[in-house]
Amino acid sequence: MSVTDHSLSSDRRPVFRIVTPSFNQAKFLEQTIRSVIHQEGRGSEFDLQYAVIDGGSNDGSVEIIKRYSEHLTYWCSERDRGQSHAINKGFSKVKGDFCAYINSDDYYLPGAFKRILALAKAQPKADLFHGICQKVDAKGNHLCDQISDITRFSQIIDLWNHWLRPDPNRNFIQPEVFWTNRLSGRIGEFNEKLYYTMDFDYWLRGFNAGMTVAKIEEPLAAFRIHANQKTTAKNASILELLDRIAPYLTTDDRRISPELRLQIQQHSRMSRHIIECANLSPEQRLLSLLSLAGDEPGLLKSRHYWRQMRRNGKRVFWKRGAA
Repeated sequence: MSVTDHSLSSDRRPVFRIVTPSFNQAKFLEQTIRSVIHQEGRGSEFDLQYAVIDGGSNDGSVEIIKRYSEHLTYWCSERDRGQSHAINKGFSKVKGDFCAYINSDDYYLPGAFKRILALAKAQPKADLFHGICQKVDAKGNHLCDQISDITRFSQIIDLWNHWLRPDPNRNFIQPEVFWTNRLSGRIGEFNEKLYYTMDFDYWLRGFNAGMTVAKIEEPLAAFRIHANQKTTAKNASILELLDRIAPYLTTDDRRISPELRLQIQQHSRMSRHIIECANLSPEQRLLSLLSLAGDEPGLLKSRHYWRQMRRNGKRVFWKRGAA
């Protein structure tokens, strides 16, 4: 992503630098593309450089892309090394001040780019901008809204109180996140070795580099929940998350208090243990959690531990009741 950063102090219009990675998503792709190219203010308040990187689809996606090719800075349809590679390839083809990628099953909401411009003017020193993300079903029906509360390194590394917390979720949802080209220059490309968590890794590296965050409590994008998306592979995704934070738990990083570091270490071991026991019966999982607390007594003070105990306990009693 080593492209020249533009100065927003000049008289020229700011430029949005957007990438869509896609593979066999013809069902949703057109809505994604239209949500980018038809943003209000394009050509008058901002300019757009947009790349669509298709992985060699055979479902009609190429025909859709060609239909909108005059609005695209770059597009291709060829085999790649995965989503992260496609994202990096796309960013190598476009330049601009504000960066984002939008997957081909998600879409921006009207006025999103203008809201980001207003937020950037209000907080010019911020590196990452985000707002409300609407979760929708496969047909686009609204399910719920989500907005992150993560503002610093010690929060993003605490997966259980922010990223994995179910009541409510407090993590960033990728399509509603924009960042400056200035930040891209500091932290580089997306990690192409990651399959599920390249976005989390990017934000984590941003916070590690001193990234500052600005948010607006207005809707920016829609995240589509459907059966074929990668995020349905929960355990594999969690294991990648645990691997991402592990290096930061072995040093005396002053951004993480000793108490929080110990808590995160215990929760990491608990999460790995739960995944390892996923194929056991509810009774066996319950016993394994009790055994784990014997080795990690600090977990007895954790609401996340007791949430797992209640969840597995209910399964045991439900199983016995059904019998």
